[in-house]
Amino acid sequence: MPFPRPRWFGSAETSRGGRRRSARSQRRPRGEGVTLQEDPKAVRERRQQRTGIGIGAAFLFLIIGVVVFGYYQEFYRPPRIWAGSVNNVEFTMGDLVQRIRVLQGVNRYQGGQVNLSTVPFEYLQNLINAEMLRQQSRSLGIEVTDEDIERELRRQFVPIPDPGQETDPGQIEREFKANYGAFLTATGLSDGDFRVILEEQISERFLAFLLAQDIEDPQQQVEIQWIQLAQDSGIPPQEVIKRLENEDFTRVAQELNTPSQYARPDGVVGWVPRGAFPEIDDAIFGNEEEGIEPLAPGTFSGPIFGDEGIFLVKVITGSEERRLDDRMALKLTRELVKIWQREALVAGTGNGTVKMQFNSRLYEWVTDQVFITAPRIERPTPVPPLVPGLG
Repeated sequence: MPFPRPRWFGSAETSRGGRRRSARSQRRPRGEGVTLQEDPKAVRERRQQRTGIGIGAAFLFLIIGVVVFGYYQEFYRPPRIWAGSVNNVEFTMGDLVQRIRVLQGVNRYQGGQVNLSTVPFEYLQNLINAEMLRQQSRSLGIEVTDEDIERELRRQFVPIPDPGQETDPGQIEREFKANYGAFLTATGLSDGDFRVILEEQISERFLAFLLAQDIEDPQQQVEIQWIQLAQDSGIPPQEVIKRLENEDFTRVAQELNTPSQYARPDGVVGWVPRGAFPEIDDAIFGNEEEGIEPLAPGTFSGPIFGDEGIFLVKVITGSEERRLDDRMALKLTRELVKIWQREALVAGTGNGTVKMQFNSRLYEWVTDQVFITAPRIERPTPVPPLVPGLG
Protein backbone atom coordinates (compact mmCIF):
# COMPACT_ATOMS: atom_id res chain seq x y z
CA MET A 1 0.00 0.00 0.00
CA PRO A 2 1.50 3.30 -1.16
CA PHE A 3 2.29 5.82 1.46
CA PRO A 4 1.36 9.44 0.83
CA ARG A 5 4.34 11.87 0.26
CA PRO A 6 4.77 14.04 3.23
CA ARG A 7 3.33 17.56 2.80
CA TRP A 8 6.49 19.29 3.72
CA PHE A 9 8.19 17.90 0.62
CA GLY A 10 5.50 19.45 -1.60
CA SER A 11 3.77 17.79 -4.49
CA ALA A 12 5.65 15.91 -7.16
CA GLU A 13 4.56 18.47 -9.82
CA THR A 14 5.62 21.29 -7.65
CA SER A 15 8.94 19.66 -6.98
CA ARG A 16 9.73 19.10 -10.67
CA GLY A 17 8.70 22.65 -11.69
CA GLY A 18 10.66 24.14 -8.88
CA ARG A 19 13.71 22.23 -9.84
CA ARG A 20 13.39 23.46 -13.44
CA ARG A 21 12.99 27.05 -12.32
CA SER A 22 15.95 26.67 -10.04
CA ALA A 23 18.10 25.32 -12.87
CA ARG A 24 17.05 28.18 -15.15
CA SER A 25 17.85 30.72 -12.49
CA GLN A 26 21.29 29.22 -12.08
CA ARG A 27 21.95 29.45 -15.82
CA ARG A 28 20.70 33.05 -16.02
CA PRO A 29 23.55 35.55 -16.28
CA ARG A 30 24.23 37.54 -13.21
CA GLY A 31 22.46 40.80 -13.17
CA GLU A 32 19.78 39.73 -15.65
CA GLY A 33 16.57 40.78 -14.28
CA VAL A 34 18.37 42.33 -11.34
CA THR A 35 19.94 45.76 -11.50
CA LEU A 36 23.04 46.19 -9.35
CA GLN A 37 23.94 49.76 -8.43
CA GLU A 38 27.74 50.55 -8.89
CA ASP A 39 29.52 53.23 -6.95
CA PRO A 40 29.58 56.39 -9.21
CA LYS A 41 32.92 57.42 -7.72
CA ALA A 42 34.52 54.12 -8.76
CA VAL A 43 33.10 54.48 -12.27
CA ARG A 44 34.52 58.00 -12.53
CA GLU A 45 37.92 56.86 -11.32
CA ARG A 46 38.04 54.06 -13.89
CA ARG A 47 37.12 56.46 -16.67
CA GLN A 48 39.75 58.95 -15.55
CA GLN A 49 42.33 56.19 -15.37
CA ARG A 50 41.55 55.02 -18.91
CA THR A 51 41.61 58.61 -20.17
CA GLY A 52 44.96 59.26 -18.47
CA ILE A 53 46.50 56.14 -19.96
CA GLY A 54 45.25 57.15 -23.42
CA ILE A 55 46.62 60.68 -23.11
CA GLY A 56 49.96 59.41 -21.79
CA ALA A 57 50.29 56.95 -24.65
CA ALA A 58 49.43 59.63 -27.20
CA PHE A 59 51.93 62.02 -25.62
CA LEU A 60 54.62 59.33 -25.67
CA PHE A 61 53.96 58.58 -29.33
CA LEU A 62 54.08 62.32 -30.03
CA ILE A 63 57.49 62.65 -28.37
CA ILE A 64 58.83 59.63 -30.27
CA GLY A 65 57.46 61.08 -33.50
CA VAL A 66 59.06 64.47 -32.86
CA VAL A 67 62.43 62.84 -32.11
CA VAL A 68 62.26 60.63 -35.21
CA PHE A 69 61.14 63.54 -37.39
CA GLY A 70 63.86 65.78 -35.97
CA TYR A 71 66.50 63.14 -36.64
CA TYR A 72 65.18 62.72 -40.16
CA GLN A 73 65.14 66.46 -40.80
CA GLU A 74 68.51 67.26 -39.23
CA PHE A 75 70.67 64.22 -39.92
CA TYR A 76 69.16 61.85 -42.49
CA ARG A 77 67.44 64.09 -45.01
CA PRO A 78 69.76 67.14 -45.48
CA PRO A 79 72.87 65.25 -46.69
CA ARG A 80 70.72 63.52 -49.29
CA ILE A 81 68.97 66.64 -50.54
CA TRP A 82 69.76 67.37 -54.17
CA ALA A 83 72.03 70.43 -54.45
CA GLY A 84 72.81 70.60 -58.15
CA SER A 85 73.34 68.65 -61.33
CA VAL A 86 75.08 68.79 -64.69
CA ASN A 87 73.26 66.58 -67.17
CA ASN A 88 73.06 63.19 -65.42
CA VAL A 89 75.63 63.92 -62.68
CA GLU A 90 74.07 65.06 -59.40
CA PHE A 91 75.52 66.59 -56.24
CA THR A 92 73.94 66.41 -52.79
CA MET A 93 74.34 68.66 -49.79
CA GLY A 94 76.46 65.90 -48.30
CA ASP A 95 78.81 66.09 -51.30
CA LEU A 96 79.08 69.85 -50.79
CA VAL A 97 79.91 69.50 -47.09
CA GLN A 98 82.51 66.84 -47.87
CA ARG A 99 84.22 69.02 -50.46
CA ILE A 100 84.28 72.04 -48.13
CA ARG A 101 85.84 69.82 -45.46
CA VAL A 102 88.52 68.93 -47.99
CA LEU A 103 89.13 72.65 -48.46
CA GLN A 104 89.28 72.99 -44.68
CA GLY A 105 91.94 70.32 -44.49
CA VAL A 106 94.09 71.91 -47.18
CA ASN A 107 93.75 75.37 -45.63
CA ARG A 108 94.58 73.99 -42.20
CA TYR A 109 97.78 72.52 -43.61
CA GLN A 110 98.62 75.84 -45.27
CA GLY A 111 97.65 77.93 -42.26
CA GLY A 112 94.59 79.53 -43.87
CA GLN A 113 90.95 79.61 -42.86
CA VAL A 114 87.68 78.86 -44.60
CA ASN A 115 85.33 81.83 -44.82
CA LEU A 116 82.00 80.23 -43.95
CA SER A 117 80.10 83.39 -44.85
CA THR A 118 80.81 82.89 -48.56
CA VAL A 119 82.32 79.44 -49.12
CA PRO A 120 79.19 77.18 -49.22
CA PHE A 121 77.56 78.77 -52.26
CA GLU A 122 80.88 79.50 -53.97
CA TYR A 123 81.98 75.90 -53.55
CA LEU A 124 78.72 74.59 -54.94
CA GLN A 125 79.46 76.73 -57.99
CA ASN A 126 82.99 75.30 -58.07
CA LEU A 127 81.59 71.75 -58.09
CA ILE A 128 79.28 72.70 -60.96
CA ASN A 129 82.10 74.47 -62.83
CA ALA A 130 84.43 71.49 -62.48
CA GLU A 131 81.76 69.08 -63.71
CA MET A 132 80.85 71.30 -66.68
CA LEU A 133 84.51 71.40 -67.69
CA ARG A 134 84.88 67.65 -67.21
CA GLN A 135 81.92 66.97 -69.51
CA GLN A 136 83.15 69.42 -72.15
CA SER A 137 86.82 68.48 -71.96
CA ARG A 138 86.71 66.17 -74.95
CA SER A 139 85.16 68.81 -77.22
CA LEU A 140 87.79 71.31 -76.01
CA GLY A 141 90.62 68.86 -76.65
CA ILE A 142 91.49 68.60 -72.93
CA GLU A 143 92.63 65.25 -71.59
CA VAL A 144 94.13 64.78 -68.13
CA THR A 145 96.00 61.50 -67.77
CA ASP A 146 97.20 59.63 -64.71
CA GLU A 147 100.71 60.64 -65.74
CA ASP A 148 99.70 64.33 -65.61
CA ILE A 149 98.34 63.88 -62.09
CA GLU A 150 101.42 61.97 -60.92
CA ARG A 151 103.71 64.61 -62.42
CA GLU A 152 101.86 67.38 -60.58
CA LEU A 153 101.90 65.37 -57.37
CA ARG A 154 105.65 64.99 -57.55
CA ARG A 155 106.13 68.61 -58.49
CA GLN A 156 104.49 69.57 -55.23
CA PHE A 157 106.00 67.02 -52.85
CA VAL A 158 109.36 65.86 -54.19
CA PRO A 159 112.06 67.69 -52.18
CA ILE A 160 114.28 70.06 -54.15
CA PRO A 161 117.97 69.48 -53.39
CA ASP A 162 120.28 72.41 -52.81
CA PRO A 163 122.54 73.39 -55.74
CA GLY A 164 125.56 71.08 -55.91
CA GLN A 165 124.08 68.60 -53.43
CA GLU A 166 124.43 64.93 -54.36
CA THR A 167 121.11 63.12 -54.52
CA ASP A 168 120.16 59.51 -53.98
CA PRO A 169 117.09 58.52 -56.06
CA GLY A 170 116.00 56.08 -53.37
CA GLN A 171 116.23 58.75 -50.67
CA ILE A 172 114.36 61.24 -52.85
CA GLU A 173 111.55 58.71 -53.34
CA ARG A 174 111.34 58.01 -49.61
CA GLU A 175 111.19 61.71 -48.81
CA PHE A 176 108.49 62.23 -51.45
CA LYS A 177 106.33 59.50 -49.91
CA ALA A 178 106.97 60.87 -46.42
CA ASN A 179 106.04 64.41 -47.45
CA TYR A 180 102.91 63.31 -49.28
CA GLY A 181 101.87 60.99 -46.46
CA ALA A 182 102.31 63.77 -43.90
CA PHE A 183 100.18 66.06 -46.05
CA LEU A 184 97.36 63.50 -46.32
CA THR A 185 97.47 62.85 -42.57
CA ALA A 186 97.46 66.55 -41.68
CA THR A 187 94.57 67.37 -44.03
CA GLY A 188 92.53 64.23 -43.41
CA LEU A 189 92.36 63.50 -47.15
CA SER A 190 92.64 60.22 -48.94
CA ASP A 191 94.96 59.75 -51.90
CA GLY A 192 91.89 59.37 -54.15
CA ASP A 193 90.29 62.60 -52.91
CA PHE A 194 93.43 64.60 -53.52
CA ARG A 195 93.97 63.16 -57.00
CA VAL A 196 90.43 64.22 -57.94
CA ILE A 197 91.24 67.75 -56.83
CA LEU A 198 94.47 67.72 -58.84
CA GLU A 199 92.60 66.48 -61.91
CA GLU A 200 90.14 69.38 -61.66
CA GLN A 201 92.95 71.90 -61.21
CA ILE A 202 94.97 70.55 -64.13
CA SER A 203 91.86 70.63 -66.35
CA GLU A 204 91.29 74.27 -65.45
CA ARG A 205 94.93 75.02 -66.17
CA PHE A 206 94.61 73.43 -69.63
CA LEU A 207 91.45 75.49 -70.23
CA ALA A 208 93.32 78.65 -69.23
CA PHE A 209 96.12 77.81 -71.65
CA LEU A 210 93.61 77.44 -74.49
CA LEU A 211 91.84 80.71 -73.68
CA ALA A 212 95.12 82.59 -73.30
CA GLN A 213 95.84 82.01 -77.00
CA ASP A 214 93.25 84.68 -77.83
CA ILE A 215 94.80 87.43 -75.67
CA GLU A 216 96.17 90.26 -77.78
CA ASP A 217 99.67 91.43 -77.04
CA PRO A 218 100.45 94.31 -77.19
CA GLN A 219 97.21 96.12 -76.28
CA GLN A 220 95.93 99.36 -74.77
CA GLN A 221 96.76 99.82 -71.08
CA VAL A 222 96.36 102.51 -68.43
CA GLU A 223 98.78 103.14 -65.57
CA ILE A 224 96.87 103.32 -62.29
CA GLN A 225 97.12 103.56 -58.52
CA TRP A 226 94.35 102.63 -56.10
CA ILE A 227 93.13 102.65 -52.53
CA GLN A 228 91.53 99.29 -51.80
CA LEU A 229 89.27 99.02 -48.74
CA ALA A 230 88.04 95.67 -47.42
CA GLN A 231 84.27 95.24 -47.50
CA ASP A 232 84.21 94.84 -43.71
CA SER A 233 86.78 97.54 -42.94
CA GLY A 234 84.16 99.88 -41.54
CA ILE A 235 85.84 102.85 -43.27
CA PRO A 236 83.24 104.99 -45.11
CA PRO A 237 84.54 105.70 -48.65
CA GLN A 238 83.17 109.25 -48.51
CA GLU A 239 85.43 110.00 -45.55
CA VAL A 240 88.41 108.80 -47.59
CA ILE A 241 87.37 111.08 -50.45
CA LYS A 242 87.23 114.04 -48.05
CA ARG A 243 90.74 113.22 -46.87
CA LEU A 244 91.97 113.12 -50.47
CA GLU A 245 90.83 116.72 -50.94
CA ASN A 246 93.63 117.81 -48.61
CA GLU A 247 96.03 114.84 -48.44
CA ASP A 248 98.28 113.11 -50.95
CA PHE A 249 96.77 110.02 -52.59
CA THR A 250 99.91 107.96 -51.98
CA ARG A 251 100.01 108.83 -48.29
CA VAL A 252 96.38 107.85 -47.73
CA ALA A 253 96.91 104.63 -49.74
CA GLN A 254 99.89 103.68 -47.59
CA GLU A 255 97.73 104.08 -44.50
CA LEU A 256 94.50 102.41 -45.63
CA ASN A 257 95.31 99.98 -48.44
CA THR A 258 94.36 96.34 -48.12
CA PRO A 259 97.37 94.15 -49.03
CA SER A 260 97.09 92.90 -52.62
CA GLN A 261 99.24 90.84 -54.94
CA TYR A 262 98.55 93.37 -57.68
CA ALA A 263 99.46 96.60 -55.90
CA ARG A 264 102.40 97.91 -53.91
CA PRO A 265 101.83 99.21 -50.35
CA ASP A 266 101.50 102.73 -51.78
CA GLY A 267 98.69 101.54 -54.06
CA VAL A 268 100.58 101.65 -57.35
CA VAL A 269 99.30 98.85 -59.60
CA GLY A 270 101.08 99.80 -62.80
CA TRP A 271 99.89 99.27 -66.38
CA VAL A 272 96.50 97.58 -66.56
CA PRO A 273 94.77 96.23 -69.71
CA ARG A 274 91.04 96.24 -70.28
CA GLY A 275 89.41 93.19 -68.69
CA ALA A 276 92.02 92.51 -66.03
CA PHE A 277 89.83 94.23 -63.41
CA PRO A 278 86.38 94.40 -65.03
CA GLU A 279 84.81 96.46 -62.24
CA ILE A 280 87.15 99.42 -62.90
CA ASP A 281 87.19 99.24 -66.71
CA ASP A 282 84.57 101.96 -67.18
CA ALA A 283 86.47 104.34 -64.89
CA ILE A 284 89.87 104.03 -66.56
CA PHE A 285 88.87 103.27 -70.18
CA GLY A 286 85.45 104.89 -70.34
CA ASN A 287 82.28 103.44 -71.81
CA GLU A 288 80.89 105.04 -74.96
CA GLU A 289 77.59 103.15 -74.80
CA GLU A 290 76.96 104.43 -71.28
CA GLY A 291 78.33 107.87 -71.99
CA ILE A 292 81.16 107.49 -69.45
CA GLU A 293 84.39 109.39 -70.09
CA PRO A 294 87.69 107.87 -68.91
CA LEU A 295 89.43 109.46 -65.93
CA ALA A 296 91.99 112.06 -66.87
CA PRO A 297 95.56 111.54 -65.64
CA GLY A 298 95.95 112.83 -62.09
CA THR A 299 92.27 112.39 -61.19
CA PHE A 300 90.62 109.64 -59.17
CA SER A 301 87.25 107.91 -59.20
CA GLY A 302 84.48 107.72 -56.68
CA PRO A 303 84.03 104.45 -54.72
CA ILE A 304 83.83 101.38 -56.98
CA PHE A 305 82.38 98.27 -55.34
CA GLY A 306 83.87 94.94 -56.45
CA ASP A 307 84.20 91.38 -55.24
CA GLU A 308 87.61 92.12 -53.73
CA GLY A 309 86.60 95.29 -51.90
CA ILE A 310 85.90 98.97 -52.45
CA PHE A 311 88.27 100.83 -54.80
CA LEU A 312 89.21 104.45 -55.29
CA VAL A 313 91.22 104.48 -58.54
CA LYS A 314 93.64 107.16 -59.67
CA VAL A 315 94.95 107.34 -63.23
CA ILE A 316 98.67 108.06 -63.45
CA THR A 317 99.10 107.80 -67.24
CA GLY A 318 96.38 107.58 -69.87
CA SER A 319 95.84 104.77 -72.35
CA GLU A 320 98.86 103.57 -74.31
CA GLU A 321 99.57 100.46 -76.37
CA ARG A 322 102.07 98.37 -74.45
CA ARG A 323 103.29 94.80 -74.07
CA LEU A 324 101.66 92.79 -71.29
CA ASP A 325 103.77 91.88 -68.31
CA ASP A 326 103.44 88.35 -66.92
CA ARG A 327 101.39 89.48 -63.94
CA MET A 328 98.68 91.12 -66.04
CA ALA A 329 98.73 88.34 -68.64
CA LEU A 330 97.97 85.86 -65.84
CA LYS A 331 95.22 88.10 -64.44
CA LEU A 332 93.61 88.39 -67.87
CA THR A 333 93.75 84.62 -68.23
CA ARG A 334 92.01 84.12 -64.89
CA GLU A 335 89.27 86.52 -65.95
CA LEU A 336 88.83 84.62 -69.23
CA VAL A 337 88.35 81.38 -67.26
CA LYS A 338 85.69 83.10 -65.13
CA ILE A 339 83.96 84.33 -68.28
CA TRP A 340 83.99 80.80 -69.75
CA GLN A 341 82.51 79.38 -66.53
CA ARG A 342 79.86 82.08 -66.37
CA GLU A 343 78.83 81.62 -69.99
CA ALA A 344 78.75 77.83 -69.63
CA LEU A 345 76.58 78.19 -66.53
CA VAL A 346 74.17 80.58 -68.26
CA ALA A 347 73.92 78.29 -71.28
CA GLY A 348 73.43 75.21 -69.10
CA THR A 349 70.73 76.75 -66.93
CA GLY A 350 69.06 78.10 -70.06
CA ASN A 351 68.74 74.68 -71.72
CA GLY A 352 68.06 72.83 -68.46
CA THR A 353 71.25 70.76 -68.33
CA VAL A 354 72.64 72.64 -65.32
CA LYS A 355 70.59 73.10 -62.15
CA MET A 356 71.31 74.31 -58.63
CA GLN A 357 69.29 74.42 -55.43
CA PHE A 358 70.36 76.55 -52.50
CA ASN A 359 68.34 78.50 -49.94
CA SER A 360 68.92 80.08 -46.54
CA ARG A 361 67.88 76.97 -44.59
CA LEU A 362 70.20 74.68 -46.53
CA TYR A 363 72.94 77.32 -46.35
CA GLU A 364 72.60 77.35 -42.55
CA TRP A 365 72.72 73.55 -42.37
CA VAL A 366 75.86 73.36 -44.52
CA THR A 367 77.53 76.10 -42.49
CA ASP A 368 76.72 74.34 -39.21
CA GLN A 369 78.07 71.02 -40.47
CA VAL A 370 81.29 72.60 -41.72
CA PHE A 371 81.75 74.63 -38.54
CA ILE A 372 81.79 71.42 -36.51
CA THR A 373 85.02 70.38 -38.24
CA ALA A 374 86.50 73.86 -38.73
CA PRO A 375 90.23 73.74 -37.93
CA ARG A 376 91.30 75.41 -34.72
CA ILE A 377 95.06 75.79 -34.85
CA GLU A 378 97.42 78.42 -33.50
CA ARG A 379 100.32 78.10 -35.91
CA PRO A 380 100.22 77.20 -39.61
CA THR A 381 102.22 74.39 -41.09
CA PRO A 382 104.37 75.73 -43.96
CA VAL A 383 103.73 74.11 -47.32
CA PRO A 384 104.27 75.14 -50.95
CA PRO A 385 101.21 76.62 -52.69
CA LEU A 386 98.76 73.84 -53.55
CA VAL A 387 97.78 75.31 -56.89
CA PRO A 388 100.44 77.38 -58.61
CA GLY A 389 99.47 79.87 -61.25
CA LEU A 390 95.70 79.58 -61.41
CA GLY A 391 95.20 78.20 -57.93
